[in-house]
This record gives sequence, C-alpha cells and structure tokens, in this order.
Amino acid sequence: MATTRRRLRFSYLMTGVLFVIIVTVLLAGIWTSYQTSRSNLETSAERLRVMTESHINNSFRLIDTSLKIYDSTYNDEMKEAFVLVMDEYNQTGGDPSRMNLAALQAQIGGMDIYTIDERCVIDHSTRQSDLGLDFRVIYPDFAVYLDQIRNTSGYYPDRVVPDWVNRTMTKFAYMPTPDHRYIIELGLRSTRFEDERTKLIQYSDVVDEVKANNPYLDEVLVFQKQKRLVDNLSYVPTAEESAMLDYLLWQNRTTQVVGDVRNGTTIVWQVVDLRDPNYAADQSRFAKLTYDDALLASEQNTLAFFHAFAALLVLLSGGLVAASVARRISRPIEQIAADVDAVAAGNLDHAIRPVGGYELSRLAEKTGVMVDRLKDQIRQREASEQRFAETVQLLPQGVFETDLEGTATFANPAALELGGFGPDAVERGFSVFEAIAPGERERAMATFADVLKGKETVGAQFTAVRTDGSTFPMLIYVAARCADGAAVGVRGSFVDITRIKEAESELRRLNEVLEERVEERTRELESFTYSVSHDLRAPLRAIDGYSALLAETAWGRFEGEERHYLGEVRRTVRQMSALIDGLLALSRLDRQELVREPVSPASLVMEVVSVLLEQDPGRTVTVTIGDLPPCTADRAMLRQVYANLVGNAVKFTRDAADQQIEIGTVTDGTETVYYVRDNGVGFAMADAERVFQPFQRLHRTGAYEGSGIGLATVERIIRRHGGRIWAESSPGEGATFYFTLSPP
Repeated sequence: MATTRRRLRFSYLMTGVLFVIIVTVLLAGIWTSYQTSRSNLETSAERLRVMTESHINNSFRLIDTSLKIYDSTYNDEMKEAFVLVMDEYNQTGGDPSRMNLAALQAQIGGMDIYTIDERCVIDHSTRQSDLGLDFRVIYPDFAVYLDQIRNTSGYYPDRVVPDWVNRTMTKFAYMPTPDHRYIIELGLRSTRFEDERTKLIQYSDVVDEVKANNPYLDEVLVFQKQKRLVDNLSYVPTAEESAMLDYLLWQNRTTQVVGDVRNGTTIVWQVVDLRDPNYAADQSRFAKLTYDDALLASEQNTLAFFHAFAALLVLLSGGLVAASVARRISRPIEQIAADVDAVAAGNLDHAIRPVGGYELSRLAEKTGVMVDRLKDQIRQREASEQRFAETVQLLPQGVFETDLEGTATFANPAALELGGFGPDAVERGFSVFEAIAPGERERAMATFADVLKGKETVGAQFTAVRTDGSTFPMLIYVAARCADGAAVGVRGSFVDITRIKEAESELRRLNEVLEERVEERTRELESFTYSVSHDLRAPLRAIDGYSALLAETAWGRFEGEERHYLGEVRRTVRQMSALIDGLLALSRLDRQELVREPVSPASLVMEVVSVLLEQDPGRTVTVTIGDLPPCTADRAMLRQVYANLVGNAVKFTRDAADQQIEIGTVTDGTETVYYVRDNGVGFAMADAERVFQPFQRLHRTGAYEGSGIGLATVERIIRRHGGRIWAESSPGEGATFYFTLSPP
C-alpha cells in the first residue's frame, strides 16, 4: 500500500501532460509570433538601410552628372586659349622661363598658366603661391595621370575643383608640349562657379531627406577625396575617420561596416566612386552613416515584453483547462486500472467493467488477445531454443562455453569426445586451459583475456591434450559472451586438424623431392652444356688453326677473291666462338647466386664508361652522367647491365656526327627508373621486344660487331632483380633503354 501511495496518480499525470501540451503549443505560437515580428522589424531596418544607401548613391551620381555637364561648357574657351599658349611656347624654343606669362595671361582672358616639368613639379606659373608644388607628394594619383598623358598630344579637360592653396573653385585643363618636356596647365577662375554649385549641389538636401525617412539613421557625414567635409571645410576628421578614409581612398573602395558595441551604433562607410578616366579630378564622395542600434534594440525589447505578458496569460489559462479535461479523461481509465490490478493479483475471473467511450470499451478485449499472443510467442521461442540445442549436440565440431575464469559451463558431445572427457565433466567442473599443452597455456590465457576485453581475434592453432595424455593439433575460434552489456565468459568452437597437418607434411616432402630432381636436372644440363661447348670448340680451334697456317704460308699465292674467302672463314670462326661464350654465360646466369647489397651506380657507370672509351681512343663521344641514386643489387650483375647497355650505345653511335650518350634516372613518385640514351642508328618500335631475345640482331651482321647475347643477358639480370626493362627508339634518332630494380 505504501508503494501505491508513492506512485503518481493518473489524473495528476494527465493534468501535467495536458498542461505541457497546451502550454507548449500556445507558447510555440507566441514564440513563433515573436520571432516573426522580430525578424520583420530587423528586415524593415535592413531594408531602410539599403534604400538609404541606394538613394545616397543615386542622388550623388545625379549631382555629379549635372556638374560634369556644366563643367564641360567651358572646354571650348580653354581649348582656344591653349592655341595662344602653345604658340608662345614654340616661339621661345620650348623654354618656359622666356615666356611672358603675364602678357599671355591677359591675352587669354585672365586664365592662370602653369608649366609642369617631368618631375610633376610646377616650375613656372602666373600664381606665385603655386610655384614648387610637387604633385607626386600632394596628389600621387594625379602625378600618375600626368605621366600617362605626357607623351601624348591633344587637349585634356578637367573638372571644376578647389585649387590646392586657396581652395578657390577653378576649372583646369592640360596639354602636353610638342617636345613632351612639359605639360601646360590652364586654370579658369570665376565667381560663378561657387554660385552655380550652390544651386546645383544639394548634398545637404539629400542628407536631410534620408535622415527624415530613416529613423535609425543618427548622423550622416559626407567627405571629399581630400578628407574634407562637404559644406563644412573647417571640420577636422578624427583619427579613426582619417584612417578609414585612407583605407577607402588607396586600398579598397567598397562599402565598409564597423560595429560599435560600446556606443550602441553601427557605422557604414559608403563609397560613391565617381572616378572618370576622361578626367584627372576624382570627385568621389565618402558617406559616413551612423545608425542607432539602441533604437532598434528598444523596439525589440518592447516587442518581447508584450509577448512575455501573453505567455503568462497562457500559463494561467492552460492550467485551468488541463485540470478540467484531465479529470474527465482519467476517471474511466482509473476504473480499468483497478480491474487490471484485480486480475494481476490472481483473480482471473474478475471482469473488466464497462466504461464509457468506444475506445476504452475495446481495451479489455484487446488486452486478452495480447496475452494469448504472448503465450504463443513464448512457446515458439522455447521450440527455437530446443532446435538450436539439438543442432549443437549433433555438430562434429567441438562447441563450448566458459565463465570469466575459464571454467567450462557447457560442452557438446563432440567437444567432450575430442578432449577425452566423460559426460559428467561439465557438472564436475574443469578449466578449458587444462586441455591446452603446458607450453601453450600462457598464449591461450592471453587470447582469452583479449576476447573478454572485446578485441577482435581470428582462428588460432593450439596443441590440445586429452585426459589420457595424448595430443592433437586443433584450430579454435572464440568470442565473448555478454549479458547486460558486460562480458560474462566466452563461447567458442574447435576442430581437430590432424589430417590437415599430415597433408602439409606430405606436401613439404613432395617439394623437397621436386627440388632434388631440379638440382639433378640442373647438374645434367651443366654437364651437357660443358660437353657441347667442348665438342664445338675443338673443331673450331682446328678450323681457326688451319686457316691461320694457310694464311701464313700461301697468302701471297692467293688472288683477291680467295683472300676474301679465307678472311670470311676466320671471321665466321671468331663469331661462332663468341656465340658459344655468350650462350654459356647466359646459361650460367640463372644459376649464379644473387647477392644483393647497397650499391652506388654512379661509381660503376664511371668505371664502365672509362673502360669502353679507352678501347677506341680515336673517337669523340660525349657522355653525360646524371643523378644515379643508390640501390640494392648484385654489384657484379649491375656492372654487367651497364657494361652491355653503354657498350651498345657506343657501338651504335659510331656513325653519328655528334655522338651523344646520356645516363641518368627519372622518377614517377613510386619508383626510380634508370636509363641509358644514345643518338645512334635506333630501330623501329615494332622490333622493341625482339632486341631482348637471344641471337636477335636488327642490323646486318657485318655492319656492327656483336653476338646478339648482350641485351638478352641484361633482360635476364633485371628479371632476377624483380625489375622491368623496356626500350623506346626511332630509326635514325637513337634509342633509350629503361629499367627498374625492385626493393629487396
């Protein structure tokens, strides 16, 4: 009864659930409304900002276009004045110091005259205050413009801008002198410029308009390129404003946004880039827009307060609604719960009383059906477990289970029979480690511990010991047994592999017999090769001896054709002897022991090249030896490889005008490829495979010496090193032989 009192009543639970559902739904709606309103407020503020900046950009560009049209009305007047100035310059021989600038100024209607030298410095002028102005210092970008037009000809008008010294509105224009030593600058000053700009330029109107339309906009400052404030030339920019203007002017002319959390503002530096490649003056404007973030935050806080008040009302009303609904729902359910408790207490005849509602009346019926199905599932599971147990009992492999200490808790008949245990061994208890040979028990315990730790293992071989002391090899597989997520022992199977071991032993014996037969056949082949060599050399020596004796005693009596025949006989004998030597060397190569050691190919190559070039000192052959990384190979065999490849290169470049041989390596990131390249006679790629076959010669026998064994020997050495060899060539363009050596 005490336990029942501590449980939460269903009516209370239902009230809580309904309260959570009602409040969650309503609060979710209020939260969604708040987020939507907040988002709309932020979107409106952002849209106002975009519209403000767009209006500033469009208005400033419209004002600049109007001024540009007005400024261009003076271009013809100034162009005519340049005619008189250039005539005076030419008459003085291109010397500005000889020009009567005062008289010339009077002729052109009072326009100021300046001469700008190649340093971009004003060296002569009708305005003494401007003498010595260095544009590379005060206007670096204007100096770049002057350098661009200096070597051209023609009239270059500019805009009406304040001059550097007096800030007087002046219309400037430029024209390079014919000798390109100077640029003549004219300045037209007029009081009308100030008046007209007062009528046309309405930057303050634009500022007032955007501030009136955007309540979040706290301040607008418009700067010129000279970092002076429009309509307030006395304003001195702060250090932060000056640094930002320098950044915008000379590094990045794009809009910059700077947040000021301390003051609750966001500063937007808007760039209205009004540069025109047709004019030197840069009329760009830089607007500093200060937005009041505190105003937006205040509106958001007000919005949050009203939504919070609505949420409080929802909490109060949600509690009342939940309590009322829960009471109506929980009353019949509590009645059903009381009936089920009676049945669970053992009163199976107790009937579940009817309750109102279609769904609740069906509950009792469905509960009975559920119990019947549960009984069926229990029976099916018991039958499945019985089939599994019978299958394990019939398996020919041993199957067992142990606890955490290795004590057997289950073993099928096959496991007991293989181990020599009786049927009651599991009941009496025994350790599975007792069935392992003493010398292997430590390894078995380590494997057992790894399995319990969850490590993956594969089948392992052990020597098993039967109870009568006999042993047999077995292959065992084990896995951890787990309960509630923790290991409680192991489960495994094993099989007697005595027959497999016997088969392996028989296979080893057969391999040994096969090796003995191979050695016997090799000895027979060596004996046959020696016999053939001896039997062939004897008649060859006789032919060579008799032909030499005939040449000594009867050479003078022979005619030219007879001498040719005798020479061919002796040459053929020598070639046959070389073929026999090559064949013997090739046959011994496979039997020679391969002794791999660290080798520096560079020293071997230099030795081979030196020996080959000394054999024919009259030839001029250029041999280039590139980078040859160390490798692991049989030193004598690798020397033979380079001797044969370089020897072929020397032989087949004999007729080249500029005899070139290159020895080096290339790498593709995975392996090192050695190569020997020449510019000799070459061969067709269709014959690339034939060159490595014994006695295959691609050229006439009399054209180049050799036996046709060299490249076959190289191919066999490389193959014994586990590498590859191939050739690339073209007739008349030389050949390249590549080879690799596998790592040891």
